[in-house]
Amino acid sequence: MSNPDFSLLDSALSPQRVFLTQASSKEELLQTVLDKLTDCEDVGDLESLRAAILARESLMSTGIGLGIGVPHARISSVQNMILAVAVNHVPLEDYESIDGKPVQIVFLVAGRPDQQSTYVQLLAVLSHLVKDESRRTALLEADTPSAIYKALRATP
Repeated sequence: MSNPDFSLLDSALSPQRVFLTQASSKEELLQTVLDKLTDCEDVGDLESLRAAILARESLMSTGIGLGIGVPHARISSVQNMILAVAVNHVPLEDYESIDGKPVQIVFLVAGRPDQQSTYVQLLAVLSHLVKDESRRTALLEADTPSAIYKALRATP
């Protein structure tokens, strides 16, 4: 299998959508990240995105293991694919990850329903990134949003 298209990370992620958070629960973390997207020009209707993310999460946890959560939604009010990243100060025990481990790094992904291919490709990029233990460690040790962004962008 070929390497994922890392240019998708460049187009979906901006430094303004990278956050250090101090939530004490999964719900608080998701609400905090969504609240921080208020000024995101690619989100036409934040409340619709909030409802879609929370509805998706209620169906099944997006905790994929390794301390990672990937809440996601495809919704027509999102103009372009977006990615927001949060590294939470403390591990969230209530995330209900598939491996039973607490979640501390969250990648929120949103796109339009017609962006299925790009959506899947971006998830592949994220999967590739988080499989690297040294990158996960760098993300967790980052003490500023710019350090998180830099750790994500570092060449593997």
